[in-house]
Amino acid sequence: MPILLLVGLGNHQAICPPKGMTSYIIVPPDPNWPRLASEEITAIASTLNIDPKQIEHVGSTAVPGLGAKLIIDLMLGIPDFDSSQNNQQYLAPLKQIGYEFDGTETTPGTYYIRKAGPPRFNLHMTKYGGSFWLDHLLFRDYLRSHPDAVRQYEVLKVSLLDRLGPDPDKQAYNEGKSAFINGILDIARKEGASII
Repeated sequence: MPILLLVGLGNHQAICPPKGMTSYIIVPPDPNWPRLASEEITAIASTLNIDPKQIEHVGSTAVPGLGAKLIIDLMLGIPDFDSSQNNQQYLAPLKQIGYEFDGTETTPGTYYIRKAGPPRFNLHMTKYGGSFWLDHLLFRDYLRSHPDAVRQYEVLKVSLLDRLGPDPDKQAYNEGKSAFINGILDIARKEGASII
């Protein structure tokens, strides 16, 4: 059993994995997550001189009542974003506020940019209004309005970690969630959920 570390995050504390271990520990929902996300969104928008509406709080920390890893996911939508281009006009200023980009893509066409914490931020830079952008908002918004789906999703995440261990392969963990996520997206589309 790994040793867990208690660390301070602003005015609260959370459990973090030891150095060298992934952050795949689900903690109870924290009412500070939206505030921390909002503060970071403001900082990013100011740094890039863009409208804060181009940045969204996504992922489990964006859903009230949902336990999550100690990572706050943000999504940065750039209207003319093309991941095959240099994009230094965005990457260089983000680096000045602590974000590191190592060339990894969350999915083809979307940059994965990390900021060490606590709290840790994952920034997904993608095309504003593209499929990655729309799917993440649709999934988040569906969970926000369907508490039963929130509970099912949390049970799934915890059971995956029970099965895969405390330091799982990231791809295996994400693949274990994909059927649920795709199912929610299908339901939300059939219900005509709107995210705009």
